[in-house]
Amino acid sequence: MSLVAPTPLGFERSPVAGSGLDDLDLPSLHAYVKRRIAGLGAEPDLAALERGAQRLGLLGSIGSHMVPTVVGLMAFGTAPQLIRPEWGVACVRVRGANLADEVAARNDVEGPLAALVEQSLEFVRSNTRVAPNLLRPSEPAGEYPEAAVREALLNGLLHRDYRLSGRVSLRIFNDRLEVWSPGGLALPLSLDELAQHGGASFPRNPLLTATARTLGLVEQVGRGVPLIRKALGEATSLPVQFHTSQTEVRVVLPSYINASMGNVAGN
Repeated sequence: MSLVAPTPLGFERSPVAGSGLDDLDLPSLHAYVKRRIAGLGAEPDLAALERGAQRLGLLGSIGSHMVPTVVGLMAFGTAPQLIRPEWGVACVRVRGANLADEVAARNDVEGPLAALVEQSLEFVRSNTRVAPNLLRPSEPAGEYPEAAVREALLNGLLHRDYRLSGRVSLRIFNDRLEVWSPGGLALPLSLDELAQHGGASFPRNPLLTATARTLGLVEQVGRGVPLIRKALGEATSLPVQFHTSQTEVRVVLPSYINASMGNVAGN
C-alpha cells in the first residue's frame, strides 16, 4: 500500500480562480445555507446568505469579488467542468477485457456532484446486461449491484485528490467494472480490512464529504466499503478488488453474469 501526502486542510475552501457566482445554482446554494445555519430568519437578505456560505466554506473571495470555493463549485456549480474539466467522470464501455479493445460507448459526464453520480449510474444501466431473477421474475438482476457501483463512485469522487489533473473514470469491460480515481491513500488504511469491518471514516476531503452528507448523498459512518462488499456478495462469490498506488485508487467489481457463464470474452 502506497501513501501520498494528505490534501492541505485549507484547500477545499480555496476560491476557484476564473469562477463567479453566476457559475452556481444560487437557489440550491441559498436553500442549503438556510437549512444549515440557524438564526438566518425566514427570508434572509443576500448579504446574510453570502456570509453564511462563506462560513460553510462554499464561497470565498478573490480581491473584492465573491467566488465559489472548490467545494462550493463541486457541490453547487451548474457546470463545474467549464472551469475545471478534470472534475468530471469519464465513462466508457469497452467491448473486451482490455482498454486497448474496441470502445462500444462513452460519455464524458459533467455537472455537480449529485449529477455526476446519477448520470454515471445511468450510463451503467444503459451499458450492462441483466439476468433473469428466478425468485422475482418481474425484477431482473443487474450485472453489477447498483448499490455497490454507487458507493464506489461516491468514494472515487469524495476521496480523489482535486489538485491532480486526472478525471475519475468508470470503465465497463466484458468481465468487470472499474472505478478509478486520482490520488493514492493519504492514511495508512487497508481497504481490504475496511471492506470487512468498516467503522472508520477518514475522508481526504472532509468538507466536501460533510456537504455531501448533508445533501443526503452519503452517511459518513464508515459503511461505504463494507456496503460494496455486501452488495457484491449477494450477487456473486467473486470478491471486490482494491488496487492502490501513489497515484490511484481502483475498485474492481466482477461481473456475476460472466462469472456464472464462465466467460471472460463476453458479448
